[in-house]
Amino acid sequence: MNVQDYQDYGIRMRRHFHQHPELGRKECETRAYSIHQFEQMGFSITDCFYTGFYADLHIDDKFPTIAFRADMDALPATEKPGEVVTSQNPGAAHLCGHDLHMAVALTAAKIMSEHRSALKANIRFLFQPSEEMFRGGAKGMIAEGCMEGVDRVYGLHNDPQIDCGQIALRPGIMSSNGDQFKLSIEGKSAHASAPHLGLDALSEAVRLLNEFRSIITDHVDPNKAALISTCMLKAGEAPNILARNAELQGSIRSFDKSVHQTLTRHFMEEIQESRRRGYNVDLDIMGYPAINNHPAETQHLIETAQEYLGTENVLTDRPPMVGSEDFSFFLEEKPGAFFFLGSGDHSKGINNPLHSNPFIANENCILIGATLFARLAGL
Repeated sequence: MNVQDYQDYGIRMRRHFHQHPELGRKECETRAYSIHQFEQMGFSITDCFYTGFYADLHIDDKFPTIAFRADMDALPATEKPGEVVTSQNPGAAHLCGHDLHMAVALTAAKIMSEHRSALKANIRFLFQPSEEMFRGGAKGMIAEGCMEGVDRVYGLHNDPQIDCGQIALRPGIMSSNGDQFKLSIEGKSAHASAPHLGLDALSEAVRLLNEFRSIITDHVDPNKAALISTCMLKAGEAPNILARNAELQGSIRSFDKSVHQTLTRHFMEEIQESRRRGYNVDLDIMGYPAINNHPAETQHLIETAQEYLGTENVLTDRPPMVGSEDFSFFLEEKPGAFFFLGSGDHSKGINNPLHSNPFIANENCILIGATLFARLAGL
């Protein structure tokens, strides 16, 4: 295949995934379609964590094994028209570009399989379920052995606010520590005319919301970034009945590990205060640590990208993203690096943020990401 053939293949893969999105741990068709592609290329398949799997191309026992990750899940949304193709599955849409990530990985796999005699590494592609919504597909795959035998691991996320043809990365912190929480508060209902006979869950939810905000002003160095964002509050059944139940949902984010520990500690203290006040409070909290790129692997990636894209197109001075990503768990297991792949085109107005609806991307980025992966494998 020539370069144009790889480009066409990657775009075809992306458009298939974009039209057939599936939510986390339900990526059954996505999984089957991807496995079929890998098997045609000569990769061996190992099932791993619900709908996840990894695909291996073994070259030589004396070579190291390099892993590349692609996340598979879509977001729970109905896509608006605007992209070149549109989701055919109501209630699911690739508004974060995971369809691009899978297309990059499959295109890279095709390049590697057709040039396997020149490879200087054994190859493993990690097709990971449930990255979105803090469901921890990476952690689940690691627990089931996907990193056994791996020497280095690389991952990417597209970014339409970076022009196609550029990438962004840096050694060290690349994303925030992030936790997503759901608080269920139970009090005691009473008539609105006799509030002293009840225990108002709505008022307690509002108290917590305000106290969460004050944690940052009272306990965090103003020179350090920190967020506690309460984004959902549900309570009440009638205008003359005190709310027996209330629910709060939101997220906690920071870049500094010690700051995150401070936020979490005071957050838990406020929940304990609610319990002391007589409320029953249940907490469901899930999170990802910050992505922390390893120095040597990051430098290798920077040099590889500079040789391919030109020094001016490898951005190393961008701040970490405030969002979170569970690729961080892979980097806690093995050395590696994560980068942002430009998928925008400011000249054509393609600079929408992730999770936009519709989510517009420059598909030319697929071959760029795939070629970078191939070069990291020694091609």
